[in-house]
Amino acid sequence: MEFVYFYIFDLVYHMLAHMPVNNASNLYSEEYIAKIREAKGGRFEDIQKPMGQLAEYYNAHFEPLAAVNSIPFGCPDINAFQYMLEQFPYFTEEDKKCFWNPFLELLKKEELFYKPYWENIFAKHEKARANLEAYLTKEWGKYKVLVSYFHKDKAIAGISYSMTCNGRGLCGGNGFIGVVPFTEEEKEYKGIFLQLLHEYTHQFTDAMLQQAINMEDGSHAFSEYVVIVFDYYLIKALCPEDLEEYLRFLSRVATDNGQIMTEEILLSMFELPAQWHERLQQLVEDICFLE
Repeated sequence: MEFVYFYIFDLVYHMLAHMPVNNASNLYSEEYIAKIREAKGGRFEDIQKPMGQLAEYYNAHFEPLAAVNSIPFGCPDINAFQYMLEQFPYFTEEDKKCFWNPFLELLKKEELFYKPYWENIFAKHEKARANLEAYLTKEWGKYKVLVSYFHKDKAIAGISYSMTCNGRGLCGGNGFIGVVPFTEEEKEYKGIFLQLLHEYTHQFTDAMLQQAINMEDGSHAFSEYVVIVFDYYLIKALCPEDLEEYLRFLSRVATDNGQIMTEEILLSMFELPAQWHERLQQLVEDICFLE
């Protein structure tokens, strides 16, 4: 497993943490905003209001603009990020006027605060990063048959200091690529790994849908159900010792009322047609055959 850290994708996720999004990709965090406000100490602009003003257009034009979540991955600086945006073919002139131009202007101002802030926390967390990386590498060892089965070269984990919830699965090259939050807390390691596994799983189960996936037509929600159920079958077959933790993980991320997840609740909450259960179980059987 390879680990990558880029302040540019962290800067972009930092911006998104200040902007409420009305779907499952939301990274908005009041707790994170309060932490940043304290770190700024009144010396830098508070971006919550201007980012909030961009939220309405972003939410109304989510499908093309959601590329903001993936384009910065691997960009070494803002100029590279801006160049990649300019090459993206699906943005309209209205998108540029109403979202990208003000977003980039704010991003460049915010970098004056965020780059030294990021460099400072990166330097402070050398030992904690090593501990987290060692744990994720060990856990991935139990599931790396996925690399062989899907003919991938590697698994890449982007670790983000500004992402406080959810994760991102990215397509590119011939490897599994996911971005997940950084944590110093050992009790949170398993949840971070399961989120990373979730992001990797999207990269092959989404292809099984054989259609474009978006929020508006419900295909994104269906793709999430497929991932959750596949990971349930995979964990149960490959690493049953992880099943209790997986159910606990789903209780935290998928329920609003603290409901304790069970296998029965999982299969009823994330309901799929019978033929999908058959497909996913057969895929798990084929994968486990390589073990």
